[in-house]
Amino acid sequence: MVYDWKRNMPVKAQAAGEYLEQLEKKHGEITPKIVLDASRSEDALLHPCFEWNDGVAAEKYREVQARFLIRNLVVSVERDDSPPQVVRAYVNVSSEIDAGSYIAVKTAMQNDDMKNQVLKNALNELKAFQKKYADLQELSEVFSAIDALKMVI
Repeated sequence: MVYDWKRNMPVKAQAAGEYLEQLEKKHGEITPKIVLDASRSEDALLHPCFEWNDGVAAEKYREVQARFLIRNLVVSVERDDSPPQVVRAYVNVSSEIDAGSYIAVKTAMQNDDMKNQVLKNALNELKAFQKKYADLQELSEVFSAIDALKMVI
């Protein structure tokens, strides 16, 4: 198996992938806890991939919780004669580089630039889904729809 990172990490991807294979073989599976526990020692291969300063780590975790809170707030939107639809209250309008900015969905949909960014983000998520499940023939119609959407956005 040849491994690579989607985003840069402080450890070579091939070494990390082979190490995770070893952990899976040892434990019968890998979980975040197994990986974390195996990485605690300073000489562990994956140790540099984690923030070990508890103060910094706690603050970063609170930011993760804040993103979770923002992404999980929903509103009910009424459209013409259709029943109300539940949608996210805030949407990400930032680029792939900076994914931390959210705007109220109503505001984003009224601004052409923001709306285009939301559509681009949605398309990127669909492409990631397509790549992740490319080997599943049962989803071929979904993939065709994603390919058609790529031409529009």
